[in-house]
Amino acid sequence: MEDTLNNNARQPILRLRAEPRATNAHGRVQAGWLLHQIDLAGATFAERKAKGAVTTVAVNAFQFAHPIHVGDVVSIYADCLRLGQKSVTVKITVEAERMSGEMLTITELVSTYVAIDAEGRSRLI
Repeated sequence: MEDTLNNNARQPILRLRAEPRATNAHGRVQAGWLLHQIDLAGATFAERKAKGAVTTVAVNAFQFAHPIHVGDVVSIYADCLRLGQKSVTVKITVEAERMSGEMLTITELVSTYVAIDAEGRSRLI
């Protein structure tokens, strides 16, 4: 049975194709584009755990193991490392599927989000 039909299959928080508008003047997909996608995916995951709005407070250092090419399908996965009274710490993994079908892990990082109220103040989860 295909992974897409398996209920135990890991599902990405965000999946998108790297497009030419994500590139720099040299035709390479920019790290800033990927960082934006990572923050969107991580915050979405953290909001589900916190049952409301969150804000990013920390992202650890990370390295890119491979470049992302235009046309790659980028999948961003999230796992909860810690659910605190006011914060959610998330492990984020980025994978890319090349047009050839090859799958590569691009990077992994840990990001922390704090639950906030309507006024932007931290709140209990």
